[in-house]
Amino acid sequence: MPFNGIVLTDTFQIHEEGDAMDELMFPRNNARVAHQKTLDIRVVVGNPPYSVGQTSANDNNANIKYPTLDAAIERTYAARSSATNKNSLYDSYIRAIRWASDRIGNEGVVGYVCNGGFIDSNVADGLRKTLAGEFSSIYVFNLRGNQRTAGELSRREGGKVFGGGSRSTVAILLLVKNPQATGPCRIRYRDIGDYLGREQKLTIVGGGRLDTIEWERIEPNAAGDWVNQRNDQFLAFPPIGDKPAKGARRQMTVFASYAYALLTSRDAWVYNFSGPAVAAKVRETIDFFNAEVGRYAEHFRAQAAGESAIEVGEFVDRDPQRISWSSSLLPKVATGERLRFRSDRLVVGTHRPFSKQHLYFDRNLNHRVGLLPTMFPTPAQSNIGFYCVGMGSAVPFSVLMLDSVPNLHVTGAGSGGQFFPRYTYRPADEQPKLGSTEVESGFTQVDNITDAILADYRATYGPNVTNDEIFHYVYGLLHSPDYRGRFAADLTKMLPRIPKVRDFHAFAKAGRALADLHVGYESAAPHALEEIVTGKLSTAERYRVQQMRFAGSGKRKDRTKIVYNAHLTLAGIPEEAYRYQLGSRSAVEWVMDRYRVTTDKANGIVNDPNDWAAEHGDPRYIVELVKRIVTVSLETMRIVDALPTLDILDRSR
Repeated sequence: MPFNGIVLTDTFQIHEEGDAMDELMFPRNNARVAHQKTLDIRVVVGNPPYSVGQTSANDNNANIKYPTLDAAIERTYAARSSATNKNSLYDSYIRAIRWASDRIGNEGVVGYVCNGGFIDSNVADGLRKTLAGEFSSIYVFNLRGNQRTAGELSRREGGKVFGGGSRSTVAILLLVKNPQATGPCRIRYRDIGDYLGREQKLTIVGGGRLDTIEWERIEPNAAGDWVNQRNDQFLAFPPIGDKPAKGARRQMTVFASYAYALLTSRDAWVYNFSGPAVAAKVRETIDFFNAEVGRYAEHFRAQAAGESAIEVGEFVDRDPQRISWSSSLLPKVATGERLRFRSDRLVVGTHRPFSKQHLYFDRNLNHRVGLLPTMFPTPAQSNIGFYCVGMGSAVPFSVLMLDSVPNLHVTGAGSGGQFFPRYTYRPADEQPKLGSTEVESGFTQVDNITDAILADYRATYGPNVTNDEIFHYVYGLLHSPDYRGRFAADLTKMLPRIPKVRDFHAFAKAGRALADLHVGYESAAPHALEEIVTGKLSTAERYRVQQMRFAGSGKRKDRTKIVYNAHLTLAGIPEEAYRYQLGSRSAVEWVMDRYRVTTDKANGIVNDPNDWAAEHGDPRYIVELVKRIVTVSLETMRIVDALPTLDILDRSR
């Protein structure tokens, strides 16, 4: 007997206004769809998909648009969100929450096992506020398992409840609408805890009941925080930077300008340890792109007589070994824009901590460059600035001073950081700003510390305070364990805000020392590690790296020794060196991770750090780099440990 209750459909689509069901192809199924839409449904349960968008435009698998559903999100979750970029609010699991909230009407229950990103993310503050207004009771069981982290933080997150198929935080969300309830929404929260394996988590969930679980009662604050609530004191400090909405009053900030770090959408093509390899691959993909432009133009000419042309997204060749498409590159095919290789776009960029690579820095082949060209207009203009882990990042807060174009994910996937430069540049023929300094190559250097903050600091600390001191003061302050600890929740939700402290000059001095150390890491004195060598090899082979690892394994892993290759081990690394963390890894572990030979899965492009050593005429470059980063790590922690306590001055001073 057929089961007449089954409905094959796109759940979101059937409730779209003007949706036309296919009555000719699937008349019986569509009759069930029509019937279901008339039912008084008061319980919705499920495990909605977690996708926010296609991984790459090469996939040709963009998310389906749901105008009616997305408009409901725009009126509610997005309208009440304080975030600037709200794209993730159209993630499928959030669409599922909005759809179910509307589907049950004024009474009912929604139960999902879903992505837990909504619990604490900055962009989801509007969602949390809306849920608290629409439902009478909310239960959230945080099962953790966020594996978009690394190191100790990853271990604390514990096992992935869906096994290898999940990397995100997973939560059980129960939403209750009771029209008889009075008073504000009752929010109950449970964090499953640290270091638990998958089976332990499932046992805890399986043995619990709603009325026996030890729930924490949540009282949301005005900002919509449920957990890790921000500190009201933090909001009284000037922000490090500000990009106010159109028409809004600009606040006093430390920096006049800042930029999102570089998002290329094709790192394998435009980054490499080998300069010639970058140039060759970029030329290759530009030639292929231009051929596609010509092919598409010919297609249009052939269709001019009548038949409609195929959309560019459906037309282009998506072979990942020839090109990596993105939403910014496809329109150039449609407009017939041809690209040309420019050797002056070959620069050095910082891809990960203490890992510089050759970079093709070009607006056409980099998906999002933002304001970075005003900070690094040509290779002739020098600059420094610090990369700051982004709001809502999946990795812990950190900053790193750089002197080259920063990648969006300097501290790892999910960091999505901003760059705060010491200077910006404008074409010399534009009206110069008072105090600007003329430099070569047709650009004027502009101080990026605001006049307002300089006046404010001089009023507090004396007339001799300089912009350089303020710049380094901020860098020193952002390393303060007291600052990071006291305002940890705030730093996950917004850009840093900078208080004035009693010992300004001590923080400024420490910040300068840290900046010099981090920018000049290649000149740091190598730490005296023992080199244990076996076999007789040529110099080039002895120091050639494939992939470094620690000695031992599992519980016997020995972090005092790094197996550099089969013939060389570096011994005597102090445990203290691993205290210097950038995101989820120590600086030493970042070097181990990045200085390895990799082959991109999609296009087969090889990235070999030994090429960097060869191009610099130093076969020992990577060995010496490991030693230098040990020194940098130890010295960083010595400076940080000596920072004064965070004695914040009264705001009126």
